[in-house]
Amino acid sequence: CKVCGTNYEKKSDAEQCEKMPIEKQKFKIVDRVTNSMEPRFCVFAGFKEYRFKGRVSKIFRPQPPDEEYWNKWLGGLPKTHVFWYGVVYVCPRCKRKHDAAYYAPELTLV
Repeated sequence: CKVCGTNYEKKSDAEQCEKMPIEKQKFKIVDRVTNSMEPRFCVFAGFKEYRFKGRVSKIFRPQPPDEEYWNKWLGGLPKTHVFWYGVVYVCPRCKRKHDAAYYAPELTLV
């Protein structure tokens, strides 16, 4: 697929993937964000939950959505190439630096 770089055995599968729309990029690098949907749990602080405040450090090439994303965030609507956002943050519980990747609906601007 020329959009996401996924390799397909059949040319027709790649062409089908290329027809999927691309979601609008919601964040840019250095945006300050928080995890808005589900709390994280710190294993170094007795599995206490927290919400982080961090910065978008990387934006990954649009990818086809996995089944969970398609069902949970797109509601089974037509499949769309979606962005992953790399986020760097410090855990407020243990003060360790972390990085993780999130889909746009999981993040909110701070």
